[in-house]
Amino acid sequence: MPSSEKIAIAAHLHVLLRRKTGRVTDTEWMATNADYAAEIVRFSREKAAEDGHIDLGVWADRLEEIMASPEVKPRVPLVRMMADAVKERSEAPPAAAAPVPDRQGARSVNTEEEVYPESGFIESTFGTFFGDSEKRREREPRDPDAPRYVKGLR
Repeated sequence: MPSSEKIAIAAHLHVLLRRKTGRVTDTEWMATNADYAAEIVRFSREKAAEDGHIDLGVWADRLEEIMASPEVKPRVPLVRMMADAVKERSEAPPAAAAPVPDRQGARSVNTEEEVYPESGFIESTFGTFFGDSEKRREREPRDPDAPRYVKGLR
């Protein structure tokens, strides 16, 4: 049986037990753990016989029946799946050679950091890419004792 049907039956039994006996159960644990489900079935049948709640007995029988049926697909832990994937990848033949990096990337262009290493900011090099004919203005050397303010802000 699919686990969704087990959870549906466990949820229905959970609601009945809460309404009729005040007992609160864990539906997911009931649908996955056979020992917990067997104890809930025993408790439900006991309360059905004591208080005359026939529907508790019916749903307890359904839960017992569905828990006895084998699971269709066993769950594989995520750790095992990832370990298998890593093993497959390491055993696979090496992929094609890595592509050649782009030589015109942002770091291959002379930046202000290389020209003026004392500055903490990078000046725009936008004009140099599109053939701007203006020469760069030379920066005056900075006084090392002067306070460092940006546009007069402190």
